[in-house]
Amino acid sequence: MEETLGRITGLAGSRIMVTGQNDTNLETALRIGSMVVVRGRESDVVGVVESMELDAVSFQRRIAVTPLGEITGSHNNGAIFRRGVSHPPALGAFVEPATSDDLRSVYLRPTTSNVRIGTLSHDESQPAFVMVDELLSRHFAVVGASGSGKSCAVTLILSAILANEPNAHVILLDPHNEYSAAFGDLANVLNVDNLNLPLWLFNLEEAIRILVRGGTQQEQESQALILKDVITRARRHHAGADRAACGITVDTPTPFLVHDILRFLSEEVGRLNKADGTISYLRLRARLESLREDRRFSFLFTDSLEKQDSLSKLVGNLLSIPVAGKPLTIIDLSGVPSEIADVVVSLSCRVMFDFTMWADPERRPPILLVCEEAHRYLPQDERTDFSAGARAITRIAKEGRKYGLSLALVSQRPSELSLSALSQCGTIFALRMGNEHDQRFVERALPESGYAMLSALPSLPAQQAVVFGEGVSVSMCVRFDDIPLARRPRSESAHFSEAWRVDSAGDDFREEGIRRWRTQSRSA
Repeated sequence: MEETLGRITGLAGSRIMVTGQNDTNLETALRIGSMVVVRGRESDVVGVVESMELDAVSFQRRIAVTPLGEITGSHNNGAIFRRGVSHPPALGAFVEPATSDDLRSVYLRPTTSNVRIGTLSHDESQPAFVMVDELLSRHFAVVGASGSGKSCAVTLILSAILANEPNAHVILLDPHNEYSAAFGDLANVLNVDNLNLPLWLFNLEEAIRILVRGGTQQEQESQALILKDVITRARRHHAGADRAACGITVDTPTPFLVHDILRFLSEEVGRLNKADGTISYLRLRARLESLREDRRFSFLFTDSLEKQDSLSKLVGNLLSIPVAGKPLTIIDLSGVPSEIADVVVSLSCRVMFDFTMWADPERRPPILLVCEEAHRYLPQDERTDFSAGARAITRIAKEGRKYGLSLALVSQRPSELSLSALSQCGTIFALRMGNEHDQRFVERALPESGYAMLSALPSLPAQQAVVFGEGVSVSMCVRFDDIPLARRPRSESAHFSEAWRVDSAGDDFREEGIRRWRTQSRSA
């Protein structure tokens, strides 16, 4: 018999209480998160140390263990680890530290499709794997404080999957242009310079968010009603008389010309006699004309003067259909004006969902949406000025799996993230989190018992995470593999002590910055 930690002196639901004499020789086996085993005739029950205490009088150890699963068969003849315990241990049974053979059985490479993401934190000789289908089909989340290695973890996970799946369809919402350099030629980067989201693609709620500004609540409601009328007229006008009565509504994604919207607004102003009745029309027209002249909003109008339906092309660019060697689409939101960034997210997610819902199920490819800084678009407090984006992503979280749509949420503030959306994630990668509210929030979303490992979150070093859920055979603390410097996302903090040693920013730098500011362009 291996040296024991003690005997089972209590069983309560999903917890095993172990009592034994203190032994300094077992100090290395007695850590929070360490694996232990209860040997049995039918199977060996594997558990993880959740808490420990030492009686000050008797010097007895008291250890709380959470069962994870059981090993059947011998290590020399095909031992198999399975989650869940079908043969519970008995009172008085001895509890031992898990051996290297036990750990190999628990962390054995899965037989289903899988990718390596790193090694076990406490045993770098043992590789750590995630199961691709289980990870993607049930959504996943990557959460951790700023500087914990969250962006690198996302890059590593996606890179590992894309290396095995060259015809994948992955869409990444990138608010700060971090990931473009990380994926190189594998990515199709859509930004304000090549993004084509003509105004006719937006539904009424999104168009109101873009165009209705100023005035009282009553005046804004008046502008919204006017906008509904003129957009519907413009869609039907462009469709032609033969199709005008074919069910085209304000939200039907058929093209229209912005010129027609302006013309209809002007015509209505001409029909009104009272000056106060024209205010809403004039404000809408002024806002629309102002946006057309603003370089930052040019991607809304690049297609407005062309009598063509570009929806198919947009869907192809967005969803990588066909893949053509670029399985990843990065939507770079860094150049999108902040006042409509949430509208662009709403449109992208809505187009994604609607297309996959109506597409041929026999030919429809599975799609993964990765939402960086998800708390910006899926806030816990749903009482926001514009909730269409949150609803679009939540719809993917709740219904997307029926249509092959998967979701990955990435956030440094999980406590500000919608609990409903996070609870839909079957696998969670939790990196260092010092904020207690964030820790408690993640605990509430746990798909299985993992509280013992979560207690280590405040002290986790960068590049390490606790992983639990459907995508892994058992909860584990992993150290992610290193990423080559050239493939790392641009998320590093500024090196003040180095940058401030020389005065490298001269007149030319200042003048160039002013030029880019005035022209609203980042290009040199």
